[in-house]
Formats: sequence, structure tokens, C-alpha cells
Amino acid sequence: MSKKIYYTNSQLQPVDEKKLIALASKYDNAFIFQTPEGLRLYSFGSLSQITPGSQENQFTAVSHWKDHLHSLLTPINANVPPQVVGGFSFSSKQTGKSVWGNLTNGYFFLPKYIVIIENNNFTLITSSFNKSEIIQEKIAFISQLSVISISNRQLNNIIVAKKELNVDKWAAAVAKTTKLIKENDLKKVVLARNLQIELAHEPELCLLWQRLQLTQPNTYHILLKQKKLLFLSATPERFAKFGAAYFETAAVAGTTRRGGTALEDKQLGNILLADKKNRSEQQFVVNEINSSLKKAGLVTHHPMEPILLKNKNVQHLFTPIKGTGSYDLFSLLNNLHPTPALGGLPRKKALLQIDKIEPFTRGLFGAPIGHISFDGTGELAVGIRSGIISGTTAFLFAGAGIVADSVPETEVAETRMKFNPILNILKEDNE
Repeated sequence: MSKKIYYTNSQLQPVDEKKLIALASKYDNAFIFQTPEGLRLYSFGSLSQITPGSQENQFTAVSHWKDHLHSLLTPINANVPPQVVGGFSFSSKQTGKSVWGNLTNGYFFLPKYIVIIENNNFTLITSSFNKSEIIQEKIAFISQLSVISISNRQLNNIIVAKKELNVDKWAAAVAKTTKLIKENDLKKVVLARNLQIELAHEPELCLLWQRLQLTQPNTYHILLKQKKLLFLSATPERFAKFGAAYFETAAVAGTTRRGGTALEDKQLGNILLADKKNRSEQQFVVNEINSSLKKAGLVTHHPMEPILLKNKNVQHLFTPIKGTGSYDLFSLLNNLHPTPALGGLPRKKALLQIDKIEPFTRGLFGAPIGHISFDGTGELAVGIRSGIISGTTAFLFAGAGIVADSVPETEVAETRMKFNPILNILKEDNE
């Protein structure tokens, strides 16, 4: 593609965001990204897209694609550039598509329309190959937004069957992995499993999104729609927030449930903070991220002790990490992914163990997902607490960090708890 891409900015009057969600269902490509701090980004339609091949480095491929698009951009009364949106894959070597379809090896696209909402300011970015038609296209989008109807229906329980796949086999794999860790130089392996859901009918996007926001406050809310595929995530974990001279990330590892009372919740959190296994796992992640940022030429800053990151269902050990200085974004992303929180340590050996044990394709699970602007800023979250829906079949994913003293039964219980964020949006509260 060598056509020029024109873009323009417009300030919109505040609208009911349910209309933006409803509008997403009308496009083959849509992406919604909401941060815990309140930034919301809605993307519709596609002028260009990339599905990195399994034989190439996905970060290099997306970087070259984005650079080419950047060379074609031409602003028209605009100071806010477009962004590319989507997600990388957990591994670029995945070949079995299964339920992931075109999302198997990652998927990014350049949206036709982007609405960015921050501090109650609504900014519309319209992009087009046609300079003479861009204003009419912008007006048509605003008109479409004004007339679209909002569903007032409630999301009833639509689960007709659910099946945890290979639980006994997975528990045995945990035991085998702990033995390998004790006998070799492996320190940690993150093993994932999945939960298959059969639905009574195809879920309505608007209702899913409303339930996601209602049941999972204070997390990232992410939806990637590619034709009939819907990827949903209510992840607590930032992969990176970045600009030209800074890079912010976080180490998240170690998990326990939330308490039924404030006292029990505090006690559970204190136990997690004092737990040697979880503190060791957390320190692995901090050290590895810190090392990657320093190798990229950044000066790093982070607190010495973790704090608690509390979500509705679980709480984690959390350490914010920031690097300052100049760096190459996609090279650093490549070096960081997957972090020890999603892959393990040493990385290569941990990934080999994952490949041997997991019978499914991770796709976007555990991978960086978000938006990258042409001005060098952006934000990516880690695609955990997530699921992929295709028609009336859904697969939910959850992982656990396996170290030398991991107990299989405990890890099964932890992953079962991690299915809940997406599972809860498909069932009634009183179930």
C-alpha cells in the first residue's frame, strides 16, 4: 500500500458511551481500550491491518508496518495523530489456529475512526485515503453515532455447559515441572490451562461490555473484535505505558483471593506479602524487567518492596517500574515479552517447557494488547483474565507461576479463581 493517508481531528460533544459500544458491533474491526485511570479509546473500521506470520519476529513486522504507514500520513487541521491498535501474540511460533482464527499470531489495524475520551473531552480522529471525502466521512460517522440505538436488555445467564480441560493432566504437569525446577536451572515456569464454555446463543457485544465494567472495576477493560471473533480481557496488569523518553511497566506476581470482610482481606494480603514462595516469584519478575530496561539504555526506578494490587476477585504483589532515557520501543517490547510473570525464567527453557505441556494455542492470552500512536506514545496491557468467543463457543484462559515449592492442588485452585472475571460476565450474579 502506497496511498497517502489523510487524517483530521474534531471535538465531539459528550455522548453516552453505550452508543460507542453499540457502534462497535456494526464494524468488522473494532477495538475498545479503557484504563483504570479513566482513558477510553474506541476504534472502528480498518484502513490497514497486519497479522504477523509465524516465521517472522512479530515486533519487527509490526514496527516495519507502522513505519511504512507513518510515511504515508498527512494531517489536515490535526495535531493528534492516529494510532495503531490491537495485540501481539504470546508466541510467534504458534501454528494451531483453533478458536483464535486470524488472531492466532497477533493482529493490529489502523482504524478508520478513533474516539479518545479523557477528562470528559471527546476527540474524534478520522483517517481516509480520500482527501476530498474525509470531511463527509467524518460527518457520516457523527450522524451514525447520533442515531444508533442502545439496548436496554439485561444479559441473562447464557451458559449451557462448561468444561475444565485436562485438569488432572495439568496438575500432573505442575508436579513434573516442580521436579524439573528442583533438579535443573529452571527457576519458574508459567503454566496455563483453559475452560471451555458453550453458550445458548451468540452474546451481544453491548451487554458483555456492560457486564465487564460492572463486575470488574479498577482494571483495564479490553475488547478486540475481528469479524465474528471477540477477545475480552479484564486485566489488572500493565505491560507498558510509554513516550519518547520514558517507559513505565510493572511486575505483578503472586496471587491470593479477596477476603469476605475488611479484616480478612487485610489478613490475606499480609499473608501474601510475607509468603516466601510468592515473594520469590515476584522478585524474579522485578529483576528480569529491571535488567531488560537497563540493557535498552534506560535508567530504572522502582520501590524496594512490593505493594498489594487489589481487584474484585484477587489481590497480587505489585511493583511499579519506570525507565527514563532514549530507547527503541519495539526492540524493548520484544526483549520484555513474555515477562517472567507470563513465561518464566530462564525464558527460553521455560517456553520450551510450556510448549511441551500445553495442548492449546495461547493466542493473545498473556500478550501485550493496546494502542501505539504515531507520536511515540501509547499503552499496552497484558492480556490475562481473558477469553476468546467465537459464535457460541468460548475459551477462558488462566495461568499460574510454578516454582520449586508449588503445590498442584493449590495451583489448580488459583487458576480456577482466575477464570472468574470473564466467567462472571456470562452468568447472573446470584448463580
